[in-house]
Amino acid sequence: MSNAPFGFAPVRNNAAGGDLPTRMYRVTATGNTQGLFIGDPVRFNPSGLGVVRVSGNAAANTRCLGVVAQMFDDNGRPLTFSQPSRGPFLPSSTSGWAAVYDNVNITFICQVDGSAAESLIGQYVSLTAATNGGNTAAGTSIMQLRAASADTSVKTFQVVGVSPTESRGLGSFASNAAWGNTDIDLEVRIALHSLTST
Repeated sequence: MSNAPFGFAPVRNNAAGGDLPTRMYRVTATGNTQGLFIGDPVRFNPSGLGVVRVSGNAAANTRCLGVVAQMFDDNGRPLTFSQPSRGPFLPSSTSGWAAVYDNVNITFICQVDGSAAESLIGQYVSLTAATNGGNTAAGTSIMQLRAASADTSVKTFQVVGVSPTESRGLGSFASNAAWGNTDIDLEVRIALHSLTST
């Protein structure tokens, strides 16, 4: 598997209907300390309005609201590419708006930072500390799941299974062939959601 982190991408809605809805949230300049990228997990800003990025070195039991789908400027205009070096992200200390996949039933795919065994299914994981920042040219997150954090104590994310995008994943009875490889994509749910009590 290739080492190409992309943050979190929505894959399915476990509720009836299957839509992947988003909701707009404010991003303040003072709360945006690391920059905000498409695919970044976010939480409510503990110091005030809007949302902030869930840092790669956040506590393992940090609550998460959802994942950034698209970025907008202060006037609500979508941020676009300015190639070759500028993707649609909000640089640090910049205000704007974020469309967030905040439905508690949505699951996401994300690359794991090491080898992942099938025994991870049902276990809880946190983020990799080294993945703060993002891909500024593409405007996308580089967040990863921390394989070494996996255990049964409740953390921000819970592993559902191997990602359906894995070449030997869902769609084949050889779906277990991806397990054990490094940098595979896993499907996870937000276990500690900002909009629930558990």
